[in-house]
Amino acid sequence: MFSSDLANDASLKNVLEVDSIMLSFGSRNIVTDCYLQCCTGDIMGLLGRNGCGKSSLLKIIFGTLETENKSIRINKQVYTHPYKEGHLIAYLPQHGFLPQSLTLKKIIDLYIHTDSGKTTLLSDERVKSLYAKRVSELSGGERRYFEVLLLISMDVKFILLDEPFSYVEPIYRQTIMDLIRRYTSHIGFIITDHDYRNIIEISDRIVLLTNGVCKHIKNLEELERWGYLPPGKLEH
Repeated sequence: MFSSDLANDASLKNVLEVDSIMLSFGSRNIVTDCYLQCCTGDIMGLLGRNGCGKSSLLKIIFGTLETENKSIRINKQVYTHPYKEGHLIAYLPQHGFLPQSLTLKKIIDLYIHTDSGKTTLLSDERVKSLYAKRVSELSGGERRYFEVLLLISMDVKFILLDEPFSYVEPIYRQTIMDLIRRYTSHIGFIITDHDYRNIIEISDRIVLLTNGVCKHIKNLEELERWGYLPPGKLEH
């Protein structure tokens, strides 16, 4: 459930800080003023209208999208391309990333190289039943659940999830939310979704990206005040 409280004592946690980001496409400014701090134990929701730059911001943080200016720090160390470090950050793109022709067993062998990571995956009851299937044989919910658990099993400090609930059966949305909550003790999550209700349900902090600026939401009524939701929408 969403709370305006900040994360617990950051000095005892891994800390991801993002600031000084400037991104433009041609003459259009996408991001002009953004500061984010995510600690292990956080589930930060990132909201914004379609096309406002949410996916671009996640790619900048991950390190795969170049921009005019940025500062990405993890535990006060600057990283230009955090994903290249291997142990820091993982990213779930909006449209998935798994090869459709491979079985889940093969994907686990390719992506996970630690015994603890393989144990996390293979001890999961849902994955056990899908072990021999190809990605192309999975439902939307099964695929998304497996993708999220695969990233969790990589033993990273932060995970960026872009639209993890889109095109997912309702029963699996809740299952994926439960999965994320299960691992927040040692992972920080930043999550976007086109349905604000999913973000409100899963997040303990919310940031609204509007007109290129990150607004840190202290109460849900601010989503109406900033024009993201029409007046009275939260009452329904």
